[in-house]
Amino acid sequence: MADKLKSIFGAYADQLQLVVDRGQDRFAPTWYQNYFTFAPPQVGLTYTSVIGASRIEAAASVVSRDSDTPLRARGQLSKMSGEIPAIKEMFKMTESDYRDYLVMQSMPVPDTTKRDQMLDFIFNDTLKVRNSVFKRLDYLVQQGLSTGQIDLNVTNNPDGIVLTEPLDLLMPASNKKQAAVSWDVPATATPLTDIENTIKAATDAGRSIAKILMENGLWLKFKKCKEVIDTMQAFYYAAKPGGGFNPVAITTLDNINNFLTANRLPVIEIVDNVIGIETDGVISNQRPFSAINAVFVPGNQLGTIKNAIAIEQLRPVASVSYATSNGALISKWSANEPFGEWTKAEGNMFPSFDAIDSIYHLKAIF
Repeated sequence: MADKLKSIFGAYADQLQLVVDRGQDRFAPTWYQNYFTFAPPQVGLTYTSVIGASRIEAAASVVSRDSDTPLRARGQLSKMSGEIPAIKEMFKMTESDYRDYLVMQSMPVPDTTKRDQMLDFIFNDTLKVRNSVFKRLDYLVQQGLSTGQIDLNVTNNPDGIVLTEPLDLLMPASNKKQAAVSWDVPATATPLTDIENTIKAATDAGRSIAKILMENGLWLKFKKCKEVIDTMQAFYYAAKPGGGFNPVAITTLDNINNFLTANRLPVIEIVDNVIGIETDGVISNQRPFSAINAVFVPGNQLGTIKNAIAIEQLRPVASVSYATSNGALISKWSANEPFGEWTKAEGNMFPSFDAIDSIYHLKAIF
């Protein structure tokens, strides 16, 4: 690529951080932040995550006052080490785009309109590259939580790293359960019983489950199962003597969660995220959250986002304009050969699934 030159937008590009800060409400919402927080940024590119740090704690022994204090065993910890990968994307404003921009700027309109046009040109590409980093982070988090592994392949990462085999997140085998009957057989499937059995297994292992995460397609199968409809009909009929209700309407998320709460079971949360993946200029919609597993999670803190400072934050290029957003570095510059205005985002980030020992999978479709 040609040498980086100052942005064609001049002083406006120099205020890139201000543009980013004022545009926070236009950034796409992210899902990962519901369950993951950012670790402090690192200068180095390696990380070590402690897996299995949570374990059932034994009660203290009742002993005579003169006896020695019993010595307990410390939990076994396993470590996953690796290099923090780069998540990058950039857009090019071509010569044709720039000519169109110049035409707009030459039109007899107020200066404020010209300024707004310029800011839109700056911000729209900034918005797209910034969002792309965190969409990828959402993809990694949802895939890891719902499958127990990270799988980068030619379908979901066509122009990046392709793993020869998925990265196993070391979920214990005992945390992987299977429904008695596949939930896509509504007449005989028993999803409520399957949930109760999974919760019992977690409780017996000293784990506390707060929520059940389901991909929307799995939820639609769950709510159509005869066991669910019959149970909800009986539950709400008992509450409303005289009947007069529609059994189908009873299987709403709110009604089912009310039933689960009344029975001291965790509520269901629907995951319905679609993320675009571009291959040769064509964007396909993919759902990273597994459509076959119900995921039982202990709470809202499931892991951390390991992250490293971008090299250009340590050694910035004089002619490039920079801004940061949630740890991602956004940069903007131009080039003459070939002509173009470039906008790039880079995030050196990777999720660490610290609570993997406390997460349970119920394979519901098979």
